[in-house]
Amino acid sequence: MATVNILRACSRGSQCILFRFQTASSPLAMSKKTIAVSSQSMSALDYFRARRGPFTPEEKRGTGHMMMASSHWKIERVVMISMIPIMPACILYQGAAMDYAISTVVFLHGYWGISGVLSDYLEKFVPWIKYPWYLISILTFAGLINFNYNDVGVCTAIKMLWQI
Repeated sequence: MATVNILRACSRGSQCILFRFQTASSPLAMSKKTIAVSSQSMSALDYFRARRGPFTPEEKRGTGHMMMASSHWKIERVVMISMIPIMPACILYQGAAMDYAISTVVFLHGYWGISGVLSDYLEKFVPWIKYPWYLISILTFAGLINFNYNDVGVCTAIKMLWQI
């Protein structure tokens, strides 16, 4: 928690965190020193504090989102469950449709997972991290589609790997 406070306070440019060491008033805690931060940093703690609902649909959507979080979660679960039959099917039934299906499903699963990690843990401190992630994602999906179209395809490549 202290690291989070320091990162939040020091990411404000010229405004920096002010540390003051204070002793506690109780005899048990007299030997311990606590770190108090400036009032500007204390307002940053409110940013991290969990809030209980009920939330309005606008709050669930947030800014820049196209659908509610519950709908997005359901779509993620459908993609995850669809991977169960698609993975064995791509080994049994090879073809362009299976190559594109496995590429799309695995890509979406990985994209949403890493995007969630970035937005939950890193975007608060590095707000521009989503733009390199978008570029990496676009290049990855384009590479998978190019591999399926111009080469042997993902299903055949997996079989070739297993034959080594």
